[in-house]
Formats: sequence, C-alpha cells, structure tokens
Amino acid sequence: MESNHKQTLPNGTAKAGTSDDSKNDNIQMVLAKMMEEKHTYTYKKLVVPPSMRSIYWKFFGFPATDDGEILTKVKIVCILCKTQIAYNRNTSNLRMHLQNKHAQELMELESSSLSSARQVMPQDTKERKIQKKLLKAGVSPTKYIYTTNADGTVQIDGDIQFVTDPNISLSNMEDDITIGQPLRVMIKGGSAINGNSQNVAFLMSEDNMTSQSVDVKSVSDAIAEFLIIDLELPEIVEGRGFQRLVATLRSPCEIPSKNKLEEEIIPRIYNNFRESVASSLSCVASELALTLEEWRSNNGENFITVSVYYQNTGHATLECKILSTLHAPSDWDEPQWKSRIDSMLLEWDLEVEKITAVVVSTSRPELIAALTNCGFTVVPCLLHTLQICAQDCFKHPDVSQTLSKCRSVIGTIISHPNALETLNMQAQLSEEESTICLDYPAIWISTYTMLEQMIARRNIIPSILEGIEGIDQSMFEITNEQWKIMEDIVNVLTPFKVTIMTLSEEKMPLISLLKPLLWQLVSSHLKVKESDSDTAKTFKESLSDKLYEQYADFTVTLLLQIATTLDPRFKAMPYVTEEDKNIVSTPIKEMLTKLIQEESGDITIKAENEEIPSKKARVSGMEFLLGSLCTTKAGMSAEEKADLEVVQYQSEPTAPLDCCPLQWWSKVSAKCPNLAKLVSRYHCVPACCAPPSRIPPEVQIQYDTKRAILPPSLIDKLLFLHGNHTMQM
Repeated sequence: MESNHKQTLPNGTAKAGTSDDSKNDNIQMVLAKMMEEKHTYTYKKLVVPPSMRSIYWKFFGFPATDDGEILTKVKIVCILCKTQIAYNRNTSNLRMHLQNKHAQELMELESSSLSSARQVMPQDTKERKIQKKLLKAGVSPTKYIYTTNADGTVQIDGDIQFVTDPNISLSNMEDDITIGQPLRVMIKGGSAINGNSQNVAFLMSEDNMTSQSVDVKSVSDAIAEFLIIDLELPEIVEGRGFQRLVATLRSPCEIPSKNKLEEEIIPRIYNNFRESVASSLSCVASELALTLEEWRSNNGENFITVSVYYQNTGHATLECKILSTLHAPSDWDEPQWKSRIDSMLLEWDLEVEKITAVVVSTSRPELIAALTNCGFTVVPCLLHTLQICAQDCFKHPDVSQTLSKCRSVIGTIISHPNALETLNMQAQLSEEESTICLDYPAIWISTYTMLEQMIARRNIIPSILEGIEGIDQSMFEITNEQWKIMEDIVNVLTPFKVTIMTLSEEKMPLISLLKPLLWQLVSSHLKVKESDSDTAKTFKESLSDKLYEQYADFTVTLLLQIATTLDPRFKAMPYVTEEDKNIVSTPIKEMLTKLIQEESGDITIKAENEEIPSKKARVSGMEFLLGSLCTTKAGMSAEEKADLEVVQYQSEPTAPLDCCPLQWWSKVSAKCPNLAKLVSRYHCVPACCAPPSRIPPEVQIQYDTKRAILPPSLIDKLLFLHGNHTMQM
C-alpha cells in the first residue's frame, strides 16, 4: 500500500508513509534513531527562514548547503563567533548568548530596532500570514530573510530528545513552522543529582513566544514562592519528579535553574522583603520584644534565629517578623556575642531602651550573659524549658534503657509489613486512632507520644512479635518494670503536654501566661501524691525544681508578675500573697505616673534648676467681685490619675480565659488610656520563641527537619522569607 504522508529523516529528506495514525510513531522512531546516532553536517551557509522574524536572528542562522537547503534545525550557529546553540523554538537563548558574549552588538541591535518597532509590526504580521498560506498551498515563499556565507561543521551527538504532546498532530517536524502548541523537550545529560537527572523545559513556537515571554518572570517567582512557603531546597527544580509534575501542566513556561534561584531570584525577593520589614519596624512607636531560637543543622553547626514582636498602634494583634539567622560557633565567648548582638541591633536600627525583654530558646551562658550586659531582661522560652525538663527525665538510666527497647520493638514491627498490618488492624478494633511510630528525639513530645502508643498497645505487641520469624524474642522483651516506667513518665509529663496544647490554641501566647501556668504546674500537677511510685516522686520533684530554677531571677519574676497583673484574665491573682501584690503594685504605679507626666508635660518632670518665668496675671472684674465666693479646684495630679486608672481597671469584670487580652485592652483603652499604653510594653512579649502555628508536635518536627537541611549559604535568606512571606512586596 502506498503511503500518503511525510516522515522527516535526520538528513532532512522525506519518504512516504501509510496513515496519520502511524505518523507520530514514525517520527518517534526517527527521533529514537537520532538519540542513538551521531550526525555531522558540513555547512556552507547560515540561513534564517522568513518565519523567524525576531531581531535576534540577525546574528544567527541554521546550517545550510551551498544551495541554501537547511541541513538541520537541531542547532543554530552564531555568525559572530561560530558558537553552536541548541535551537529551542524560541529566542531566549539567542538573546542570552548575545548578552553574555556580544553585549555591544546586542545593545546596538535593540537600540536600532526600538524606534521602528511599531511600524514594522503590522507588516511583519501580514507577511507571516502570507508565508503560512503559501506553505499550506504548497507554494515556496521567499526562501530566507538572512543568508550568510560561512563554512563549518555541526555535530549532533544524539543528546536531544523531543517528546511531543499527544494532543498535537504533527506533520513534517523540521519544516513545520505553524505549530501553535508547545513542544515538551527533555535534554538528556544536563546538570544532575547523582548523574541521573534530566532537565525539562517547556518550549514554544515563535508565534507564541512574544505573548508568553512576559510570563517567564512570574513563573520563576511562583516557583521561588513555592520554595519559600514550603521551605524547600532550590535543587528540587532539578529533580525528575518536580520536572515531570510541571510537564503535566502543559503550560508554556521555563523552569529556572538552581543557580538562578540561588544567585538571582531568591536574593532579589529577599532584598525586597527586607526593605519592607525595615520600613515596617521604622514606623513602630511602641515597645518591642526579641526572641532568639537556637537550633542545629544537619552539618553539625548551630544557628540562632532572631525575631521581633510588636503591636501596631490601633491594632489588637501582635506582629512577628524574623530578622536574621546567625551562625552560632560553639567557641564564642561573651565579648564576641555582645559584638554580634550590637551589630545586629545597629543593622535593624533597634534601640535597647525600646526592647522590653528577650525570650531565649538557648542554654548558652555566654550568650545569655552578653544579652544581660547589653541591658536586656532575658526570659527563658517556655517550650525550651519544657524540652529541658523532659529531656532530663529521658536521660535517667532506667528511662533511657526503656526508650531504647521501645525503639527496637517499633522499628522491628515497622520493618515487617505483615506485622505492622496486624498491629494496625488490632489497634483499630481497640479504637486506637493514631498509628504507632518512632519518635523524633530532638522534640520531647514525640517521645512522649511514642510511649503513649506503646502503653495503649501493651496487650497486642507481645503477640505481634511472636508472629515475626527469624528474630531473637529475648532481645525485644519488655519487662513489667519497664512498662511501669513508661506509665510513670507519661503520667508525670501529661501536664506538660496539656501546656503545649494550651499554647498552640492561643492566638498569640503572651508572657502573661507564664506565671499562672508555672504556678499551676508546681502547686498542683507536679505535687507529690502518696499514691505515686518512687520513680514518679523523683521525677515530679526534679521537674518542680527545674521550673523554679529557670525563672528564679528577680528581674524575670517581676516582669512576669507585672505582665500577669495587667492581663485581664488573671488580674485577681488568687495564687499571689498580699505581700507579692504590694511588691508588684508599686512599680506599676510608678511607671504609670511617669508615663502620665510625660504625656501631659507636667511641670514637675522639668529639671529642678530650670527657672520658669512668672508674670502676674491680670485679675478680671468678675474675679475681683465674686472670686471669694467661688474657689477653682486644681487639676488632678499624675499620681491621682494613675490611682484612678488602676481602680478603673480593677473594677472591670475579669475576662474569660479564652479572651484575647490585646482585644480586651483595645476596647477598654478609652477608660484607661495611660494604663493601656503601659500594658503594650508587656503584651508585646511572647511566652515562647515559636509562633502558635509551629507549636503542634507534628508541625515542630516537619519544620525542624526542613530547616536542618538548608545549606548555610541560604539559611538566612530562606528562613527570613519563609517567616515573613505573608508581607506584601
């Protein structure tokens, strides 16, 4: 049977085929052959077909014979330097080559074409339509718009593979210039991870390039935003899975390279966001708070992420912005840390006097001493404190041995699919919702959860292990004493778990929560009971001592008590003695009186040696006649106004526990305007370094693992952008 279609061969010739259905198959066979073979073309000319109307084609051409027949469209040649470039059915790489190698020629070309662009465009559009009509009619149009005599060779190494869209009906591939859909092109042997990756790029025809090129920046920014929001590494764009995912979208776009993301796109977005954060901070009139969170990366180095908290005037919310992530060498002493802190404050134009407190998630004595010597009140992060307390329990020899046994049991069950399936099935019958899993030791609550899951499956696990062949059962046997230790640890640490849940449910956990929570933990939940085992008693006493030790500093205690007193949920202070109430009421009244004096410009706050000119006032006739009958009452003093506002605050009903203190004060500020300003000094301090969205254990683990794999060169920028990504650029 005779064929009625053309099949493009590597040398540009065509032969007959059988049907449209087999056309693409034949093309794929030809392309497969191209992948396996190397082809060398000797050219005499470089030519540009009339369909290629971009100005950049002036310096490029396709290899052609002496008669002007194009030998291949796989590669193009630069007329200026004879460099060979892969033809991607667009002009982006043409301009890039000119920009990198021939900047002067590019500038002259674009300058000369700019003035005549509007006049040329309608004619170009008309000519392109004529060219297409002539092609469809089988008539040969004007052959080439550019022809350059040049000698050389082009070698096609079989490293380019065209993967066509199945929805596109292709005719002669190399001669078809009217194709309106993008071709997906896979370039083998590109930059790779472990040498296996392939680069995928969406390429489009000349017709689509003009309208779509404007979207390249937005696509790159969208991919950068994906990396920022999900805290992914830039090399993900080189992964085959990511590239195949983008390929399924079938939208014409260009995936930016890892280097472009790291060296151009991410730094540009970082600089824009940094300016926005700096601008926001410069407008803050109220006091600020800082948090310092220490963490360890996978390369073994420690880092400290610094954040700032503040309340905008007229807004009943607490704003948080990440400022910097600093490398924290283990051998730094106090002077080095002080110098680094001073540098950071200067960099962000922050004044020590405006910073109420610094909440720290670190135990480094040198850093804490440096902060104290800078004049800061240093408050331990509550989450960090709970982590330290729980880890102390886990380090106990008996507990440590029990944890190792639990991990061995869980690891063995997980590695045997049948055993895991049986365990999950029996757990479902017991109405256990969560599945058993190994802990993430760096976050104590995951270890607590692992122990909870083990205790809930105590009756199931022995039979599951017995069903696993080829293991030494004695290695996985858990003794009654070890089960008892698990139960004691879970019971003792349950209040800590509830504390974490409480913090995560707050819109913003403030420092005013610390005193009530700590008091409740020590006086109630960690109080030793007669029914407690010796192990439980030891743990409770140890945890109580640790909590007290963390917040024993008098400056910290006073700060916590003032913040709690000014929180409408806890103003009654049922857990505080009268002596403690008097201790905290005095500084509150003094600060409030000083604030009122400053706001009103009271004469008493002027320097004692500053003389005030006096002038005898003229007495009016009314005063002369009736002055003795009507006495004028002097204005209230600052102390009286302070007392009045405190009494007004105390007379207000106590707010419910689920009430946001910032919103409460926003509504009451008209009654106690000066006290409300004083409150803002203390209600800008968070109870912990992590925001509420990052407190749940599963979120903590996910964030911790993603943060740990970031390369040092990107840590500061990516964490800054990730933490502040909700800001408008």
